[in-house]
Amino acid sequence: MDGKLSIFDALARRMAWLGQREQVLAQNVANADTPDYVPQDLEHGPFARQLARRLAPVEPAATHPHHLRGAEGRAERPADSEDQRERFETAPSGNAVVLEEQLIKVAETQMDYQTMTNLYRKHMQMIRMALGRGG
Repeated sequence: MDGKLSIFDALARRMAWLGQREQVLAQNVANADTPDYVPQDLEHGPFARQLARRLAPVEPAATHPHHLRGAEGRAERPADSEDQRERFETAPSGNAVVLEEQLIKVAETQMDYQTMTNLYRKHMQMIRMALGRGG
């Protein structure tokens, strides 16, 4: 049944991607002491791109000439800058794994997976309710 509903397909694909990312991050943590090891990560797939496209920032509309328009050309937030995404440090052995960075990514992945699980459960409850089988 759920293979034919696009929401369940999207949730299943996202959960599979999160599971793969968890494995990659676990490998990074396991190799934290390996010389010359460079940590890996998965690129965000179409799910993240679709979500970003749908959640594009909304600019306020000036409906009156006395409304303030704000600064032209908004500056990029520090958290979004390229420097912020780069590795924090490299050890003298050439190992670039920063455990704190990897554990933050693991926590983010865990929260995203839990969110997908909750969405899946809620949609199943909604379908059961629509079919008259209770929620």
